[in-house]
Amino acid sequence: MMMIMRNRAFRAIASSAIWVLQQHMEMGIFPFLPYFPSFLFFHHHHITTSTFTKNPSLPQKNGGFASNSSNTIIVDEALASFYRLARMNPRPSIVEFGKFLGSIAKMKQYSTVVYLCNQMDLFGVTHTVYSLNILINCLCRLNHVDFAVSVWGKMFKLGIQPDVITFTTLINGVCNEGKIKVAVELYNEMVRSGHEPDVISYNTLINGLCNSGNTNMAVHVFKKMEQNGCKPNVVTYNTIIDSLCKDRLVNDAMDFLSEMVGRGIPPDAITYNSIVHGLCCLGQLNEATRLFKRMEQNGCKPDVVTYNIIIDSLYKDRLVNDAADFLSEMVDQGIPPDVVTYTTVLHGLCCLGQLNEAIRLFKKMEQKGCKPDVVAYNTIIDSLCKDRLVNDAMEFLSEMVDRGIPPNAVTYSTMLHGFCNLGQLDEATQLFKEMVGRNVMPNTLTFTILVDGLCREGMVSEARWVFETMTEKGVEPNIYTYNALMNGYCLRCKMNEARKVFEIMVGKGCAPDVHSYNILINGYCNSRRMDKAKALLTQMSVKKLTPNTVTYNTIMKGLCYVGRLLDAQELFKKMCSSSMLPTLMTYSILLNGLCKHGHLDEALKLFKSMKEKKLEPDIILYTILIEGMFIGGKLEVAKGLFSKLSANGIQPPERTYNVMIKGFLKEGLSDEAYELFRKWKMMKHNVII
Repeated sequence: MMMIMRNRAFRAIASSAIWVLQQHMEMGIFPFLPYFPSFLFFHHHHITTSTFTKNPSLPQKNGGFASNSSNTIIVDEALASFYRLARMNPRPSIVEFGKFLGSIAKMKQYSTVVYLCNQMDLFGVTHTVYSLNILINCLCRLNHVDFAVSVWGKMFKLGIQPDVITFTTLINGVCNEGKIKVAVELYNEMVRSGHEPDVISYNTLINGLCNSGNTNMAVHVFKKMEQNGCKPNVVTYNTIIDSLCKDRLVNDAMDFLSEMVGRGIPPDAITYNSIVHGLCCLGQLNEATRLFKRMEQNGCKPDVVTYNIIIDSLYKDRLVNDAADFLSEMVDQGIPPDVVTYTTVLHGLCCLGQLNEAIRLFKKMEQKGCKPDVVAYNTIIDSLCKDRLVNDAMEFLSEMVDRGIPPNAVTYSTMLHGFCNLGQLDEATQLFKEMVGRNVMPNTLTFTILVDGLCREGMVSEARWVFETMTEKGVEPNIYTYNALMNGYCLRCKMNEARKVFEIMVGKGCAPDVHSYNILINGYCNSRRMDKAKALLTQMSVKKLTPNTVTYNTIMKGLCYVGRLLDAQELFKKMCSSSMLPTLMTYSILLNGLCKHGHLDEALKLFKSMKEKKLEPDIILYTILIEGMFIGGKLEVAKGLFSKLSANGIQPPERTYNVMIKGFLKEGLSDEAYELFRKWKMMKHNVII
């Protein structure tokens, strides 16, 4: 009985110590590692079971201890087993302890392994390279690579020589943290230490290089691997091929595919999937389907991922029937569609405007044994919002919550965008509060949508509050956020505030783009502060930002509005000389300005220059010029322009007829006005018929 009580007390104290260790690890505190072995257990010997029994299922990270009741049982059993091993007389060999640690690590109880490694030292159990490799692996899995490296350093002091597994585990750990330079240094140290890297070592380093975007370096290591007499396997080739395809170097990937086949290494579904996806991303769907067929001919059966890639690409190319054929073939081959398949089809149907069909398929998913996930719901909600059916979208949102599928930031951002597009800001604000209440952290996109929506409705003060809340929550605004807030101030002609936002953006290291400048320029033009607008145009040149047609058109419109026609014409010439082709909008702005201020000869000259540049005027330009000619008393010119419309096959709209009729009446030509009115009524009648 005393032994049982002792065992229970040990397990209780040990469980508490593991929990404390886990908390230390989450905070990045490892008091024992620099002085391995340690006395962590004694540091916490005063902890009792009552300290932690109130929270038996605290959520943990990285597969740690006490994530649920089953994990608690596993840890208790592990502690009991360890206790028995440690107390046995004679004590089992270190091999048995190593096997025991390995079995706990396989159950992903990494924190428990770290704790037990300390206990081994306290019980006088000598570590070996095997047990320390397990410890290093667990520390890496817990994202504490620096401490894993410390254990590697202590191995030398303990007289334990690291082996290939030690180095490979560390390389994998640092690669997962993106520390590629450290990974290469570890590889070089492994070679210098006389350890021959095996295929797993090479694969680990190659994978790390590929994941960090260093495909060229990965190919270099691949070649070095062969030079050193280590034969690559299918994993090696798959890693290189996948990375090349992601870099859009599909031809190079095909060369590697041919090479591996030539060497007798059969490609698997992963190999083909990478290349099929790469071809589809390049728009080479025919080549992708040919490879799909070749895959079957070579004895490699396509899997659900292969079909999903092809179906997605077919929908993107609007080949609905072909996509349906592939889906049928997939089922015939005994490959059940998964949630990705259904979501792919849903997205394809929504993009083609077949929302009702998409909703019908969505409702059939569960009948086919496939439960919709958050992505499937988001797909339908997004399409409904784009069709301005926000109330229907809200019903889907409520349904997913009721079914225990938690909405994410994408769900809420989509709904917010839908409400903002309809100008329903109260509903948008309420939903935003609900989002925060459900502990869904708004991201930059969410905040930007709300800022933009509020600004468009003139609620700039509220938008500013959202913007400030965003920064308080540690969410960084992006260029779209700044632009939205600037635009809000500009629409309200609060140019000083808009300029402050611009300066904050620059101060935060967010470089303004052409759209940012266009927003400010438009604001200054609407406020009739043309010199400020022109100064911004000059600043763009200094910043090496090329103005676009919107930039030039906005300033020209502003200059024409305030009567600075010469400046507007000068800017037009500058635009033409900068290889920026004027659009019909550019000509309409300048023609309107010239006509309104009585520069009719200049207007006619500009109109004629369009013809010389083989740019056909549209009905808007004709109407502007006709109206200008009537205002200037040039009746015959106006009539001549109107006659040219029919000759050029342009049907005058009601606006043009109104201009002509008013012009005739102004000149006292009531008969001609009535005749034209009658002609317009007949034309309108014919159109209706």
